[in-house]
Amino acid sequence: DIPVAAGGLMALYQRCVHLGCTVPWCESSQGFECPCHGSKYDMVGEYFAGPAPRNLDRFEVENRDGQLVIKTGTPIETPRAASRLVEYPQGASCIG
Repeated sequence: DIPVAAGGLMALYQRCVHLGCTVPWCESSQGFECPCHGSKYDMVGEYFAGPAPRNLDRFEVENRDGQLVIKTGTPIETPRAASRLVEYPQGASCIG
């Protein structure tokens, strides 16, 4: 389990774990979508479609004297969940 720090905030690494493409946020589907090979992740980075082997990586977040610090040095690998924690409504895809 990866702890969610700083009052429920998390920092996702917007690189697809399939082949490293940048994974932009898609407003209409309310998730992250890889334009390279079609992997899709929900708003908390959980994988749900495409060739990616697991969830998006995260960065550690900490609160230092009221300042949020995101430690971007080493991404934290997250496993592929057996089932999604929360089902979010989805709109139209940004990648087709």
